[in-house]
Amino acid sequence: MKIPTRQVTLVAVFLALCITVPILFHTMGIGKAFLPMFLPILLAGFLIEFPVSVLVGVLGPIISALTTGMPPLFPTGVVMVAEGFVAILTVGLCYHRFRLHHFLSLLSGVIAMRLARIIMLWLILPLFGLPFKTLTIADLTVSIPGIIMLLIVIPLTIMLFQKYGIIQKK
Repeated sequence: MKIPTRQVTLVAVFLALCITVPILFHTMGIGKAFLPMFLPILLAGFLIEFPVSVLVGVLGPIISALTTGMPPLFPTGVVMVAEGFVAILTVGLCYHRFRLHHFLSLLSGVIAMRLARIIMLWLILPLFGLPFKTLTIADLTVSIPGIIMLLIVIPLTIMLFQKYGIIQKK
């Protein structure tokens, strides 16, 4: 499969954003609540053709973990890799293959991402003797501001990119 240069460049840009955006948010003390890693991951799902965009969802958390220590590679990084993969897969299929509106594609991606998190926590938490129900409810509650931010910022960014011809309206 030959990947166009523009797509490779966008993958590199979004992987860099997967490192820098979380650093910015965590420096301000709002990292966990605002899901900063998923801002570039989900946006990449719209700007990079599927399935190439999956690279950002999978490699973003790994490269960030290896270069900055955020997230810790295990267990958080493993969970975020699964979330990133599922989010990109869902957005890519909904937006690029099924041609759904960008907001519906994003909403589907966010819901799928959160479901992937629940499944991964269900698999991993028992390994540490931690209660699944309590931590999952707390984890999902803490992320509500981030979900709201994603559902506002990404559609606005996509509309701006469409307005200025950076991406085509689907």
